[in-house]
Amino acid sequence: MRRNGKLGIRPPVNGFTLVELLVVIAIIGILIALLLPAVQAAREAARRAQCSNNMKQIGLALHNYHDTYGRFPIGARTVMTDATSWRFAILSFLEQSSIFDLAAAARGAGTRLNFYPMGNVAHTISDYNTYTRPLINLVLDVFHCPSSASPAIYEYSSSFAGLGTQMVMYAGIMGAYPDPRGRANVFYETQYNSFATSNGCLLLNECLGFNSITDGTSNTIIVAEQSGNTRFPTRISNYHSGWGGVSSTGTVAQWKAGAALQHRYGASVTALFHTPNPTSLGAEANAVWDFNTPLTSYHPGGVHVLMADASTQFMSDTIELPIALNLCTRDDGNVIGEW
Repeated sequence: MRRNGKLGIRPPVNGFTLVELLVVIAIIGILIALLLPAVQAAREAARRAQCSNNMKQIGLALHNYHDTYGRFPIGARTVMTDATSWRFAILSFLEQSSIFDLAAAARGAGTRLNFYPMGNVAHTISDYNTYTRPLINLVLDVFHCPSSASPAIYEYSSSFAGLGTQMVMYAGIMGAYPDPRGRANVFYETQYNSFATSNGCLLLNECLGFNSITDGTSNTIIVAEQSGNTRFPTRISNYHSGWGGVSSTGTVAQWKAGAALQHRYGASVTALFHTPNPTSLGAEANAVWDFNTPLTSYHPGGVHVLMADASTQFMSDTIELPIALNLCTRDDGNVIGEW
């Protein structure tokens, strides 16, 4: 053993003892545990802000559409498997004219966009016509909530082998059921026991303008978030495609005047039946084609909604259902306070 000079003193050893090292590791672990929730909260705040901004852009596009045509677009129209929804109608006002123009080009060639060309059988990209192919697996950020853990692409079934359309995460509001004024002529019950309505803003096979929103544009929801949640990750109104419309011709009033409980279904729009992020659903929202698919999100506590004046709000999961029904109805005449 080497000793230091005549006194035989051991030189000091530089380093940490095991106890000191464990203490440092414990302190670092505590700091990480304290900081991680703050980091996650900051990231969610950024994602939530982006989602709100997406809806703001959608609102401005709807207003620009109204300025151009004097009305809002039809919420959902026939044919179901074509690009026949309000979502597709506003693309040119979202700087997506090249995509929007595909529908006109298809019509000019004597065909149409078709997201269900072969039925429910195995598909390849070559089964879609030239005009439809650019929309297959296309994801536009403005229609995607960055907080969502739901699939970005909707596939009709496993037969489609990775081919689908965007899972659009914002649904048009065609109204609410039951009607806050108790009107019996503004809804139609399908054979699936879901309720299509005409007391909202984005309707089936018909369109309206600002003058029909008599409750005021700042008091009426026109689009709401539907980006899935842990309970219902894919109960989102995208049946057949993210761009599709409704299965049958005619308005809700015309359906009401005809036969009851018919085989009718749709996409791109919903009629409010539940408060946001419900814990359970009934027959009215048992499938993606039903007319009462719920408002959902992965944001803690609620969902974003777009008012008809193009402002965005955050609707809490704990909102009272009558208030939510009033907000989704354009002409109930009820006064709504803070919510």
